[in-house]
Amino acid sequence: MRSRHPVDPRVANIACDANALDLTGGAADLLVHRFRTLLSEGKLRLVIAAGVRDEVQNPQTPREVQEAIVPQIFNLRPRLTLSQNDSRFKVRVILQGNAAPGRHAADASHLSEAAETGCAYFITKDRRILRKRDELASVLPPTLTIVDLQEFFEIFDDFATGDT
Repeated sequence: MRSRHPVDPRVANIACDANALDLTGGAADLLVHRFRTLLSEGKLRLVIAAGVRDEVQNPQTPREVQEAIVPQIFNLRPRLTLSQNDSRFKVRVILQGNAAPGRHAADASHLSEAAETGCAYFITKDRRILRKRDELASVLPPTLTIVDLQEFFEIFDDFATGDT
Protein backbone atom coordinates (compact mmCIF):
# COMPACT_ATOMS: atom_id res chain seq x y z
CA MET A 1 0.00 0.00 0.00
CA ARG A 2 1.32 3.44 -0.83
CA SER A 3 1.42 6.06 1.87
CA ARG A 4 -0.58 9.19 1.09
CA HIS A 5 -0.58 10.89 4.49
CA PRO A 6 -3.60 9.04 5.83
CA VAL A 7 -6.35 10.85 7.66
CA ASP A 8 -7.75 9.48 10.91
CA PRO A 9 -10.55 7.15 9.72
CA ARG A 10 -12.48 7.76 12.94
CA VAL A 11 -13.21 11.32 11.78
CA ALA A 12 -13.09 10.98 8.00
CA ASN A 13 -15.66 10.25 5.34
CA ILE A 14 -15.19 6.70 4.07
CA ALA A 15 -16.46 5.21 0.82
CA CYS A 16 -16.59 1.55 -0.08
CA ASP A 17 -17.23 -0.62 -3.05
CA ALA A 18 -20.30 -2.85 -2.85
CA ASN A 19 -18.03 -5.89 -2.57
CA ALA A 20 -16.07 -4.58 0.42
CA LEU A 21 -18.54 -5.91 2.98
CA ASP A 22 -19.25 -9.30 1.39
CA LEU A 23 -18.73 -12.31 3.63
CA THR A 24 -16.68 -15.05 2.01
CA GLY A 25 -16.41 -17.61 4.79
CA GLY A 26 -12.73 -16.83 5.29
CA ALA A 27 -10.64 -15.07 7.90
CA ALA A 28 -11.42 -11.67 6.33
CA ASP A 29 -15.01 -12.04 7.55
CA LEU A 30 -13.82 -10.95 11.00
CA LEU A 31 -12.81 -7.60 9.48
CA VAL A 32 -16.18 -7.27 7.77
CA HIS A 33 -17.97 -7.92 11.07
CA ARG A 34 -15.72 -5.42 12.84
CA PHE A 35 -16.42 -2.80 10.17
CA ARG A 36 -20.17 -3.39 10.40
CA THR A 37 -20.05 -3.15 14.19
CA LEU A 38 -18.18 0.17 14.06
CA LEU A 39 -20.76 1.44 11.56
CA SER A 40 -23.69 0.39 13.73
CA GLU A 41 -22.06 2.04 16.76
CA GLY A 42 -21.65 5.30 14.82
CA LYS A 43 -17.86 5.15 15.03
CA LEU A 44 -17.37 5.36 11.25
CA ARG A 45 -18.91 7.74 8.71
CA LEU A 46 -19.66 5.91 5.48
CA VAL A 47 -20.66 7.87 2.37
CA ILE A 48 -22.13 5.66 -0.32
CA ALA A 49 -21.88 6.43 -4.02
CA ALA A 50 -25.27 6.38 -5.72
CA GLY A 51 -24.12 3.54 -7.97
CA VAL A 52 -22.97 1.46 -5.00
CA ARG A 53 -26.32 2.06 -3.32
CA ASP A 54 -28.09 0.91 -6.49
CA GLU A 55 -25.93 -2.25 -6.68
CA VAL A 56 -26.56 -3.10 -3.04
CA GLN A 57 -30.32 -2.79 -3.47
CA ASN A 58 -30.25 -5.67 -5.97
CA PRO A 59 -32.39 -8.51 -4.52
CA GLN A 60 -29.43 -10.91 -4.87
CA THR A 61 -27.26 -8.83 -2.52
CA PRO A 62 -27.01 -10.50 0.89
CA ARG A 63 -29.34 -8.96 3.47
CA GLU A 64 -26.43 -8.22 5.85
CA VAL A 65 -24.70 -6.11 3.18
CA GLN A 66 -27.93 -4.24 2.42
CA GLU A 67 -28.47 -3.55 6.13
CA ALA A 68 -24.95 -2.17 6.48
CA ILE A 69 -24.98 0.01 3.35
CA VAL A 70 -28.50 1.27 2.65
CA PRO A 71 -28.97 3.38 5.82
CA GLN A 72 -25.69 5.27 5.27
CA ILE A 73 -25.23 8.77 3.86
CA PHE A 74 -25.33 8.59 0.08
CA ASN A 75 -24.64 10.83 -2.89
CA LEU A 76 -27.75 11.92 -4.80
CA ARG A 77 -25.92 12.09 -8.17
CA PRO A 78 -26.06 15.80 -8.80
CA ARG A 79 -25.31 17.12 -12.28
CA LEU A 80 -21.64 16.89 -13.02
CA THR A 81 -19.45 19.85 -13.88
CA LEU A 82 -17.09 19.77 -16.86
CA SER A 83 -14.19 19.25 -14.46
CA GLN A 84 -15.94 16.29 -12.80
CA ASN A 85 -16.72 14.73 -16.18
CA ASP A 86 -13.07 15.14 -17.17
CA SER A 87 -11.85 13.57 -13.92
CA ARG A 88 -14.28 10.67 -14.26
CA PHE A 89 -13.13 10.05 -17.81
CA LYS A 90 -9.50 9.84 -16.66
CA VAL A 91 -10.39 7.35 -13.91
CA ARG A 92 -12.46 5.29 -16.36
CA VAL A 93 -9.60 5.14 -18.89
CA ILE A 94 -7.16 3.89 -16.24
CA LEU A 95 -9.53 1.21 -14.97
CA GLN A 96 -10.62 0.10 -18.44
CA GLY A 97 -7.12 -0.70 -19.66
CA ASN A 98 -7.50 -3.40 -22.33
CA ALA A 99 -11.00 -4.41 -21.21
CA ALA A 100 -14.08 -3.86 -23.35
CA PRO A 101 -15.34 -0.25 -23.35
CA GLY A 102 -17.65 0.43 -20.44
CA ARG A 103 -16.59 -2.71 -18.58
CA HIS A 104 -15.30 -0.81 -15.55
CA ALA A 105 -17.42 2.34 -15.85
CA ALA A 106 -19.33 1.63 -12.62
CA ASP A 107 -16.10 1.21 -10.64
CA ALA A 108 -14.77 4.45 -12.13
CA SER A 109 -17.97 6.21 -11.07
CA HIS A 110 -17.73 4.84 -7.51
CA LEU A 111 -14.14 6.05 -7.16
CA SER A 112 -14.96 9.44 -8.65
CA GLU A 113 -17.93 9.91 -6.34
CA ALA A 114 -15.73 9.08 -3.35
CA ALA A 115 -13.33 11.81 -4.46
CA GLU A 116 -16.14 14.30 -5.16
CA THR A 117 -17.73 13.78 -1.74
CA GLY A 118 -14.45 14.34 0.10
CA CYS A 119 -13.86 10.79 1.25
CA ALA A 120 -10.44 10.00 2.71
CA TYR A 121 -10.70 6.24 2.06
CA PHE A 122 -12.17 4.01 -0.62
CA ILE A 123 -12.37 0.41 0.58
CA THR A 124 -12.58 -2.36 -2.00
CA LYS A 125 -11.81 -6.01 -2.66
CA ASP A 126 -11.55 -5.32 -6.39
CA ARG A 127 -8.07 -6.46 -7.42
CA ARG A 128 -8.08 -4.32 -10.56
CA ILE A 129 -8.67 -1.15 -8.53
CA LEU A 130 -6.09 -2.16 -5.92
CA ARG A 131 -3.53 -3.05 -8.58
CA LYS A 132 -4.02 0.29 -10.34
CA ARG A 133 -4.17 2.53 -7.27
CA ASP A 134 -0.77 4.11 -7.88
CA GLU A 135 -1.79 5.02 -11.41
CA LEU A 136 -5.18 6.24 -10.15
CA ALA A 137 -3.37 8.47 -7.64
CA SER A 138 -2.31 10.63 -10.58
CA VAL A 139 -5.94 11.57 -11.34
CA LEU A 140 -7.59 11.36 -7.92
CA PRO A 141 -7.13 13.86 -5.09
CA PRO A 142 -4.16 13.14 -2.80
CA THR A 143 -6.62 13.02 0.09
CA LEU A 144 -8.26 9.80 -1.19
CA THR A 145 -6.52 6.56 -0.26
CA ILE A 146 -7.59 3.29 -1.91
CA VAL A 147 -7.31 0.34 0.48
CA ASP A 148 -8.62 -3.12 1.15
CA LEU A 149 -10.28 -3.79 4.50
CA GLN A 150 -7.09 -5.20 6.06
CA GLU A 151 -5.14 -2.06 5.14
CA PHE A 152 -7.98 0.13 6.39
CA PHE A 153 -7.86 -1.49 9.81
CA GLU A 154 -4.08 -1.21 9.97
CA ILE A 155 -4.49 2.55 9.53
CA PHE A 156 -7.50 2.64 11.89
CA ASP A 157 -5.62 0.78 14.62
CA ASP A 158 -2.53 2.99 14.22
CA PHE A 159 -4.68 6.06 14.86
CA ALA A 160 -6.60 4.38 17.69
CA THR A 161 -3.37 3.48 19.52
CA GLY A 162 -1.70 6.80 18.77
CA ASP A 163 0.99 5.30 16.54
CA THR A 164 0.23 7.80 13.77
